[in-house]
Amino acid sequence: MTDILLVSAQPNLDILGLKGLHLYFREEGFDSVLLYFPVFKKYKGKHQHLKRFLAEEKPKVVGISLTAEDFQVANDITEIVREVLPETYVVWGGIEATTEPERCARVADFVCIGEGELALKEFVISVKNGAGRDVLKQVNNFAYLDEEEVLHTNPLNPLITDLDMLPPLRQIPERSYVDTGTRIEPVRVEHLMRYKRYRGQVYKIMSSRGCPYGCAYCCNRFLRKLYGTWPVRHRSVEHVIRELEFTMKEGPPIYYVDIIDDCFFASDMEYIKEFCKSYKERIGLPFIAKTTAREVSHERMSILVDAGMTWINMGLQSGSDRTCLEVYKRPTKSETFLKAAKIVSEYPVGIYYDIILDNPFETLEDRLNTALTLSKTPRPFMPLFFSLRFYPGTELRKRAIDEGILKENPVLYEDIFLWRTTEENRLIRSACFVPPKIIETIIRKIKDNPGSLFWRGLVIGLDIITKIFLMPVTAIRMIYRSQRRSIWGTIKTFPMFLNANHLPSIQSLRKYLPFQR
Repeated sequence: MTDILLVSAQPNLDILGLKGLHLYFREEGFDSVLLYFPVFKKYKGKHQHLKRFLAEEKPKVVGISLTAEDFQVANDITEIVREVLPETYVVWGGIEATTEPERCARVADFVCIGEGELALKEFVISVKNGAGRDVLKQVNNFAYLDEEEVLHTNPLNPLITDLDMLPPLRQIPERSYVDTGTRIEPVRVEHLMRYKRYRGQVYKIMSSRGCPYGCAYCCNRFLRKLYGTWPVRHRSVEHVIRELEFTMKEGPPIYYVDIIDDCFFASDMEYIKEFCKSYKERIGLPFIAKTTAREVSHERMSILVDAGMTWINMGLQSGSDRTCLEVYKRPTKSETFLKAAKIVSEYPVGIYYDIILDNPFETLEDRLNTALTLSKTPRPFMPLFFSLRFYPGTELRKRAIDEGILKENPVLYEDIFLWRTTEENRLIRSACFVPPKIIETIIRKIKDNPGSLFWRGLVIGLDIITKIFLMPVTAIRMIYRSQRRSIWGTIKTFPMFLNANHLPSIQSLRKYLPFQR
């Protein structure tokens, strides 16, 4: 019998946390199996091969990791597990289980809250030793419903501070499988190329856990309240570099390394210098890093660009200081953003800035200020637009519920890239590409006469020109910059950005850059 079957309910093979958990269990001597379900929704109701797999493996515990969008898939997989293995314990974990334990505990036997390595290890050991449910109910970080449907939540283990105790990730871990919809196969290179973004040629890695910020729309604020602290904890540089060396030896060819830490630039300078020295000597691939405006400096940019940084992501979120400070609780003004953007523009890197749309707490003036800020931002750059979603556990979700904007327990969560094409949103998009004087004139006219059909019609016309002509040209310019202004490098890299599985048209390039959050 397998000790534990770890299941990813996400529609790709890009997961990091669950893969790390699987490798940790195997390093600790457990027979752990990792199973991906990238096409589960497409083949719903056709899962005889999964039932056969479960019957053969007979896992004592099934752990399912999920986000809010994965709830229904996790529910369906749980039903199949219970049909085949009614005595097997099903544990749900991940950010959805952490932020909405009661909802998840109505389906799963137990819910794991927060960091799962130590808690789940204790749980599996107890199950292997034949412990009864009363003992399992005492495991730290676990939550469950009693007979009266009351949620019980146990104390949390301390946060892991030494991340080097966890093994470096691998592209194809031992005993990892993928459900292709008709069969379950051991993971191979071709699966990575089929089910990972950009055919597996962009490798995502985290050098730390935690975030220095606690924005009202983000789960990091919830996690800080949950633990009482949420410090940034770094892996050693050697630990990170060893993972990248493993990566380069297995899997498809890697074109980019994407450092997906919430704010890699916030690492102290000694760490950045050590990382850049080792990375340049031992890895040498182009890489992508994220920052906020407050961390940008010529010193950091120079060191990182010299080491191979070719793309940078920085959040604006809103060009309205009121929105950033009062609504998002994000301590960065537009003036700070523009100063940072000017510094970034001086280096040969591809640039993309995050902007949040569809915020019901914003006024017309707030949205016009966002367009104005973007019109002042040094060109060229690519915007990455998100529609504001009120995710479980976030402070902004609570406010939306309290003010009647959101029903208390919606089940479905829409794609964050699907934003409303209102005139204000069209203007914000056009402001990233159209000459600033035109945008400033339109903003001034709209402020003078908000109901003017002429100016709103002009905004729609500009947006059409933006989508058809200006966005594709800017996207190519960004790729050109990221290749150190090499025409050959641009030509060689361009097909990766046009991967048919993820990028149906050049006009959609902004939505599918491989290093999106």
